[in-house]
Amino acid sequence: MIQVKNISKSFNGNKVLNDISVEFFPGNVNFIIGRSGSGKSVLTKCIVGLMEVDQGDIFFDNRNFTLLDRWDRKSIRQEMGMLFQGSALFDSMTTEENVMFPLKMFSSMSLSEMKDRVDWCLQRVNLEGKNKLYPSELSGGMQKRTGIARAIAMNPKYLFCDEPNSGLDPQTAIVIDNLIREITYEFKSTTIVVSHDMNSVMEIGDKINFIYEGNLWWQGNKMDILHTDNQEINDFVFPSTFMKEIRDNLKGI
Repeated sequence: MIQVKNISKSFNGNKVLNDISVEFFPGNVNFIIGRSGSGKSVLTKCIVGLMEVDQGDIFFDNRNFTLLDRWDRKSIRQEMGMLFQGSALFDSMTTEENVMFPLKMFSSMSLSEMKDRVDWCLQRVNLEGKNKLYPSELSGGMQKRTGIARAIAMNPKYLFCDEPNSGLDPQTAIVIDNLIREITYEFKSTTIVVSHDMNSVMEIGDKINFIYEGNLWWQGNKMDILHTDNQEINDFVFPSTFMKEIRDNLKGI
């Protein structure tokens, strides 16, 4: 479980996050959504420690991450898996080497144990036998699946996904969504997904957090979105007359 308590963050006097408190639960796909510039990416970077908060606290299973120094944070970071927007694979490394990278950095496994773990991770994301291919030889969807394999290599308690479907066609996006959901339930991870993709939100979102102008503006689940009278999230999720008609039709299901 990750708890964010009353955190704020400003840049050059401009407050980007305003006294946000939110909880992210294990075994759930927790979405952070909002318009560009709303503060959702800054919130995520604060949670993982890439940015320091101006005030407030962040807890990982009752451990106050905010108060820890660089070295004490390392043990918590080893429990994190991250899927980056552009996959962030090393071009000069094979698929196997990319997935093995965090194991070499943070585990005490032998080489044979690491290779067994890599094989399992690649099999889990349906990339069995692709060990020796380089990123340039992989499709966009295969690169994302390699990124997921690397993210789960250390059996993470906390999984962070930044725009996981960016640049993917709709069918491949569904494959990635399903993988994220399956892995979350399988590992009982506390999964946080930052996304603009409302198809993903409505398909796999267990809990949805809407950030608006640096504030936690709305929380709920997929069904709550269909019935909320919150104007800002309605405008974000259903921006057109056509989309509003779809929402109204779904209400009756």
